[in-house]
Amino acid sequence: MFRHTTASCKIACAVLLSLLLCPRSISQDKSPSSHNQVKPTRSVLELMNLITTHQIQENQLVDGEYPRGDWDAVRKAKLPKTLYWSYPTGVTLLAMQRVYDITGDKRIMKFVSDNNRISADMYAYLRWQKMQFGTFYKHADFEKLWRLDMLDDCGAMGAAILESTLRHHVEFTDHLEQLTEIMGNYVTNVQFRLKDGTFWRPNSPDGLTIWADDLYMSLPFLVRWAEYKKNPSDLDDAARQIINYASYLQDTDGVWFHGYFVDKKSPTCCKWGRANGWVAVAIAEVLSVLPKEHPQYNKVLEICKKQIDGLCRYQSASGLWHQVPDHPELTWGTETSCSAQFTYALARGMNRGWLDKSYAPAVQKALQGLKKEINEVGGINKVSRSTSIGLNLDYYNTRPTQDDDHHGNGLMLLALAEVYALQQNKLLVE
Repeated sequence: MFRHTTASCKIACAVLLSLLLCPRSISQDKSPSSHNQVKPTRSVLELMNLITTHQIQENQLVDGEYPRGDWDAVRKAKLPKTLYWSYPTGVTLLAMQRVYDITGDKRIMKFVSDNNRISADMYAYLRWQKMQFGTFYKHADFEKLWRLDMLDDCGAMGAAILESTLRHHVEFTDHLEQLTEIMGNYVTNVQFRLKDGTFWRPNSPDGLTIWADDLYMSLPFLVRWAEYKKNPSDLDDAARQIINYASYLQDTDGVWFHGYFVDKKSPTCCKWGRANGWVAVAIAEVLSVLPKEHPQYNKVLEICKKQIDGLCRYQSASGLWHQVPDHPELTWGTETSCSAQFTYALARGMNRGWLDKSYAPAVQKALQGLKKEINEVGGINKVSRSTSIGLNLDYYNTRPTQDDDHHGNGLMLLALAEVYALQQNKLLVE
């Protein structure tokens, strides 16, 4: 507790500001970013186009050569170039499709479909090399594609691939279909589960753990897999994962701990921002397709609203959220990627009707804060690097930040696309 009069005044002011931000929100702020920023007057549509163009221009896609000859031919073959196969890339490819839905820019779907096709071709070639020679020559930037042994490697990329065919009718090549089936089998049949069916990580270097992050690494894929395979039991599984995860990780204030130690039967120390963001986005993706008459719908919605209201209490005066949302006193300050995730979840809920108009001020304030973290070329400022489960607050407070880190691009696009829909629906002023 603060004991000094000055601090007490600050708290009083923060409570007043909360009325403008979100139901029951508490406002704290840090000094503005010193990075080069776009003009804050730019529209959401302009910003989406800026970020998307940046991604296309900065990431040249190149087909490889895949000779089925001797080892010498393999060694001489030209390697392909795509976006690095990883879960942040999956988010970016999914979000770019949301921008395509708005703009109809044909460059976007060509970029997405080419990236997926080339990746699948390379995977097939690596498999052929392994069967033919017992090893492979080089995997370029496809080590996580070749690995495919954890949710990180499958779910986010798989969701973007399925989105391309389910929503945009991209025709799968044989290699892409084979890769999708392998990922689907991993998520539904191979991934480790506790006795109650909960996804977990028994082989993590961080210990026997459940990671909040894994809700996004699995559920956006599962709900699309259910549609793709016409198997509603996978949608049931997605709803069950949310309920199970919440029983381990959601605190009484609604915000989620980063992880849970299964052997110790206790949550980890802290409620990391982006982990909460993965949860918020994943639940929004599930609620977007879960029928209201589903037996678990109301429970999933209750978990969603509890988290959203908890997060709103920690929104800062800048509109953004801190690296550890319930610890604004840390020197780290606000973090852009989790702020984009929370904005997406809020906007999605309003657009789809499970959140009411009272959340509009929080979205409006967040949008103004997010705009300031988009730089002149469409890169995203102040994004936390990849983060394992920490044992204390200092671990999160000392995580490095990076401008234009690949964790930020797709999440910003998701938020902007959903906010644009809010504006079009007249639920938010432009």
